[in-house]
Amino acid sequence: MNFWQQHSLSQWATRLIVSFILIVLAAACWIFSSSTFDQPHPKAGIVLLGGIDEEGWNAPQYRGIHKACNSMGIELLTKERIIGDGACTKAVNELVSEGAGMIFLASYSYSQEAQKLVRQYPHIAFGTNSAECHARNMTSYFIRMYQGRYLAGALAGMHTKSNVIGYVAAMKNSEVNRGINAFTLGVQQTNPAARVVVMWTGNWQDEEKEAWEARRLIKEAGADVLTYHQDEPAAADVAEELGIDYIGYYEDLGKHGWRSDHVLTSVVCNWDRYYEDIIRRYLKGELNYMDKQWVGMEAGFVELCDFSAAVTEEEKARLAQIKEKMLGGRFVFAGEIYDRQGKLRCRPDESIRDDRLLQHMDWLVKGVEILE
Repeated sequence: MNFWQQHSLSQWATRLIVSFILIVLAAACWIFSSSTFDQPHPKAGIVLLGGIDEEGWNAPQYRGIHKACNSMGIELLTKERIIGDGACTKAVNELVSEGAGMIFLASYSYSQEAQKLVRQYPHIAFGTNSAECHARNMTSYFIRMYQGRYLAGALAGMHTKSNVIGYVAAMKNSEVNRGINAFTLGVQQTNPAARVVVMWTGNWQDEEKEAWEARRLIKEAGADVLTYHQDEPAAADVAEELGIDYIGYYEDLGKHGWRSDHVLTSVVCNWDRYYEDIIRRYLKGELNYMDKQWVGMEAGFVELCDFSAAVTEEEKARLAQIKEKMLGGRFVFAGEIYDRQGKLRCRPDESIRDDRLLQHMDWLVKGVEILE
């Protein structure tokens, strides 16, 4: 082979290599273009465990993302009442075929199916409420609800007369445990003698079981203040019926049918502002460079809503002081904390890291009791 033949072959090989590199880069850009809407009419999808009109978890989620999408000119595609094995996958397949470029899986229950979906659709940006789930094209998003729980616990501790506070909880995972622990630490801040008694329902949505457990907490355990962590406020209905004070969750119950003074307040999220923030990051191409999107009281995303007339001025003033300290940098999970078995979980000069709070809170603090 002469010089010119070798030179020609070398040029051909170089062009081939360069072309291959460009193809790989283009493919990578396409795969990760899930971090920006590239459609002329951007679409976002949301998958909900319940209906968009079901107060509790589902309706506030829908109202929040609907308002955010409207304000940003984005079409919202909704799949509601998605329950059962394979149902989430089917819903996501439909959303993708309808043109959704970003899909929110708005339930902890979808985490297992989400692991497969992110691989099946690498060009789609996913968001999930499960902190245990993350991929290159999936961001865990949630609000630091535990901050609101802590304030709610502080109020419950001041308000109880029996020193027994009931808590109806869905299931044992980091999210639910984190809320119970923060609430209990808040109770202990204002009333070290009070007990938090928990009953597990084993399900996010089971109105009959939730109502039954709420009645047991009131009648058997002697709770005179009640709260819950369920997708629907069935426990609030029971407390209202029996004339027991209670604290709502996810939404302002006073604005959605619960009008008496027994609803002391609710831990609420400003989901519209939160979804706007997430979608804006997505449009700018930032979202898929984030492992977790976890913000809270400091950004105005979680708070206690208006108090009922049953909450005294002294109680409000004490809560304002506690909130001010929290906004000033006081961590909920800081200082000496023991679990129910007496194991030291946080030293006096420490605070628990976010990764431990999100993924490894498989324990309950000292002071929590379980009603079997």
